[in-house]
Amino acid sequence: MRTVYTIGDCVLDLFFENDKPVEAKPGGSFLNSSVSLGRLGVNVSLISELGVDRVGEQIFDFLKQNNVDTNHIARFTDTNSNLALAFLDEKKNADYSFYKTRKGLETCIKFPTCVEKNDIVLFGSFLAIKLEFRSALVDFLKECKSKGAIIIYDPNFRAQHLPLLEEVLPFIKENIQLCDIVKASNEDFELICKATSAKSAYKWMNEFTSAKLIYTANKNGVYVIIGNEYVFEVPQINPISTVGAGDTFNAAIAYYLVQNDIKLDDIDKMLESQIRNLVEIAVHFSQKVCMGYDNFIEEKLAKYYHIKRTPRD
Repeated sequence: MRTVYTIGDCVLDLFFENDKPVEAKPGGSFLNSSVSLGRLGVNVSLISELGVDRVGEQIFDFLKQNNVDTNHIARFTDTNSNLALAFLDEKKNADYSFYKTRKGLETCIKFPTCVEKNDIVLFGSFLAIKLEFRSALVDFLKECKSKGAIIIYDPNFRAQHLPLLEEVLPFIKENIQLCDIVKASNEDFELICKATSAKSAYKWMNEFTSAKLIYTANKNGVYVIIGNEYVFEVPQINPISTVGAGDTFNAAIAYYLVQNDIKLDDIDKMLESQIRNLVEIAVHFSQKVCMGYDNFIEEKLAKYYHIKRTPRD
């Protein structure tokens, strides 16, 4: 089976409602995606770093329990592990406060050299535009691209990062240039380039990349541009928390490509029925996650969609 490599920070998510703590869970966008993929039976390896402290050990053990390969998680002893406080509003959307203990310190992360053709690399969020991480990340992505891996980028750009936009916009563009699929929300594009529709976002992207676009617009649907534009409505729900929705959507994209043996050269040739099935699964998974505080799909649902693990050919 192909391997999915995810790149991102590990944090402990603390959830607040009405300024009162209600839940604590291992988190981080690509940790969340990794756990969903591990539960679904996909070979998944998280590339990250963690402190050697109580929080770090809790997260590390949780990953192993959920079938996530931890061989590419570096451990550090000079600071504690990271925290993220998620304050949920009346619509159950989160306003974040991040407590990054290694700010300004050189990353411990070491990238693998074992990525193969048609493996999948899933990356994004703030780590992907962090200056001290850029050189190693870009070298890794270029190597993966040269090997024929599928690269998926989710900018996951938040309003609190807007003051940094001028500085990091070249990094965001470079990430988009290096990837094969951009999955981003309407909020991402409004913040990054003031695009207010899938068409305007794709037009902006198309000036410097040939990457495909999966554009999520919350309750207003999902737009996919792979040659043609496809528009899909989504069922309306009353969520408990939307924190893990986008991360689960990302996991579902990787899952669908692996489950249906869609390789890099097949993406351009995907049929409308395949694109529809991908979106339906991604929306289904995401909405299930929105009905609780977990940021990853529940084990009962994962068991139903589970892929039988096989060794690499």
